[in-house]
Amino acid sequence: MKLFQIRKIIIATCVAGLYGYSSCSLASAFQLWEQDAASIGNYHAGYAASADDASIAFYNPAGISRFKNQQVVFGVDSVLTSFKYRGTVAVNNLDDPSPQPVTVQGGNIGLIPALHYVAPLSDIVGFGFSVVVPFGLKTDYGKGTVLRYASTESSVRVIDISPVLSFKVTDKFSFGFGPDIQVMKGEFDMVGTNGVISWDSDGINTANDTAYGLHAGILYEFNENSRVGLSYHSQVAHHLSGHSSFSGAMVRDALDIPSGTLRSTRAKVDITLPAYTALSAYHKVNSDLALMGSVIYTQWNTIQNLVLQNVAGISLLEPTTSLVVTVPQHYCNTFNISAGADFAVNDWIRLRAGIGFDQTPVNNMYRNVMLPDNNRIAVAFGSHFQSTKTIGFDLGWTHLFMNQAKVNPPAQVTGDQVVTTNGNVNGGADVLAAQIVWDIF
Repeated sequence: MKLFQIRKIIIATCVAGLYGYSSCSLASAFQLWEQDAASIGNYHAGYAASADDASIAFYNPAGISRFKNQQVVFGVDSVLTSFKYRGTVAVNNLDDPSPQPVTVQGGNIGLIPALHYVAPLSDIVGFGFSVVVPFGLKTDYGKGTVLRYASTESSVRVIDISPVLSFKVTDKFSFGFGPDIQVMKGEFDMVGTNGVISWDSDGINTANDTAYGLHAGILYEFNENSRVGLSYHSQVAHHLSGHSSFSGAMVRDALDIPSGTLRSTRAKVDITLPAYTALSAYHKVNSDLALMGSVIYTQWNTIQNLVLQNVAGISLLEPTTSLVVTVPQHYCNTFNISAGADFAVNDWIRLRAGIGFDQTPVNNMYRNVMLPDNNRIAVAFGSHFQSTKTIGFDLGWTHLFMNQAKVNPPAQVTGDQVVTTNGNVNGGADVLAAQIVWDIF
């Protein structure tokens, strides 16, 4: 099959398949490390240096220089998050504005697909193409408790489409780079009240944007068995715009709006996704054992406050579509550290293992129920099975242990409604992943 035909198949498949993914919160804040299934087995140790499959096109495009043939990788990660909020919620608009005890289970099951393609164009130049989900979160508490006045569902979804080139400068040194085309969608839903439960109304705020960044990397190979990689993904500034609606019995009956819905078509929010830098090392000890590790630094301080503008709601007992809702965040920069190993059982089977630490950017003073994040410890196991010369399969599992998170942020003000939360969140997550690797000779 000709090279350009392969590219057309890859691009069509990945763009069609990834627009339907489910989001979840897994890594620090809403950053995701699951851009391929194989790395789930060693918690992305060797992130920018391993170059074992085509996913290196996203992690560090310089690694494409190691490929002598075309390769396609398609994987899906299934993420199961579980967390519980236990504490109190106080709402000024309720008949009883005092703190009310609440225990509510959150979490969800999400799918994170990824697709990668690499092809050597010459002895010096290589091409890569990736469609991945680098950022995503979803929290869903439902509407069965008083916590609905603080948040029912919150989500962020980012799809990154990236073509890249690599260049082999010497036998030991390579570099690569390419643009990132990011499509982002955000949603923040909550319930409003005016003292009577039957007058509850749903607030739904959605916005989306397409923005651009870049990523680049270098790879230095000391020899065939040892190498180091350094990669950088730039920050991406998103200016999301969309719709805000506030609807239900409260609007229809209390405010005498026949349609029962307030609508704003001018809702907007700005968010700058952080830049992150990865330093990785890979060393093959012998024919059976390889060791690897990574340190990733994420510059989360680009996110200080989320300011939602032109939100539909109630202010001074009057309907309005011009509310401004500020959610303080004050994120801090973070480190993610991982170490792992691969062990070749025979020519067909390889086993993987890894451990890691994921630091949260969330400031203890501003942690909220929309993102009750805290530091995590990860353990991971996986395997690779080479079924034929051209087809291989990877399986991986990562479990994340999250420290208990204290939730007591400043009161959340939305028009006339003021909500105060004070409690704790306990939780964790499991990632189960599978992918197919197709070498095209």
